[in-house]
Amino acid sequence: MHGLFFRTTVLVFLISLVAWPGALWAHGVVGQRFFPAGIVVDDPFPADELTLASPSTIKTPNGRETAVGFEVQKRLSPNLGLAIGDEYASIKPEDPANPTLKGFSNPEFSLIYSMFESPDHEYIASTAIHVSPGGIGKEGIREEMSHVEPALMFGKGLGDLPDSFGFLRPIGIVGQAGVEVPWGHSDNPDDLTGTLHYGLVVEYSIPYLQSFVKDVGIPWPFNKMFPIVELTYSEPISGPDAHHGATGYLNPGIVWAGKYIELGLEAQIPLNDRTGQSTGVIGLVHLFLDNIAPSVFSWTPFPGTLGSARQ
Repeated sequence: MHGLFFRTTVLVFLISLVAWPGALWAHGVVGQRFFPAGIVVDDPFPADELTLASPSTIKTPNGRETAVGFEVQKRLSPNLGLAIGDEYASIKPEDPANPTLKGFSNPEFSLIYSMFESPDHEYIASTAIHVSPGGIGKEGIREEMSHVEPALMFGKGLGDLPDSFGFLRPIGIVGQAGVEVPWGHSDNPDDLTGTLHYGLVVEYSIPYLQSFVKDVGIPWPFNKMFPIVELTYSEPISGPDAHHGATGYLNPGIVWAGKYIELGLEAQIPLNDRTGQSTGVIGLVHLFLDNIAPSVFSWTPFPGTLGSARQ
């Protein structure tokens, strides 16, 4: 899996060199604000997209964990979207006497609904439900219990600040919060733990700076970049470790977004001893399907035809 991670990282680099430097078309737009897809924190937009690969590797207290995730998203209407994702993981225990586990984890099915948008204030609020069926995937990697997580998400750009705060206006903030609950029967109390998940993203949009604040002459490809910091935290709210087993990561990095593809790379910095003391790496290769094949991905099972999400 280390070789797979290296090859995927090289692929990301090569694609970034040859990607066409066309005008930026947005994964999700509210008013003048483009929000790129987050690498670890879910964003609040229904979309027609494909996470081709999200490779990651980190050393945890339990050993080296390496994974490659993927996800496909399809809008069912302008405000409703469906996503299906999974990951292939390799877990190498700290104790060399224990075998390395390799295989797929539980798949996840998600519905996301955009409830409210304010173009003038660059604001969107959405709700989602994530379902992960238990018992599917590689034994030792998969969860035996099913899990359901309702969540709330938002995105807010600071473009409505006064002109005197011009260089703060490119800042965008994305957040999410959800409660994951187990579904099914188990005699193990650890399997019945409910968990609060929340995440926050702060990003700085170089394209917004150049287009709507001041063109400072940043050339391609740097004019398509978004310095980004993502924070994720999980806390058990029931079970044996309730309110004592929190884990979290701080993920600083960079995102590059073009018309057809988004690339990202972040560090994974543990925030407490439960997540270890070693910094990991996570990447992203993300495709905007309705720009690549608009005649295909404008289809919807409901009456009517979708336009591009990037108008």
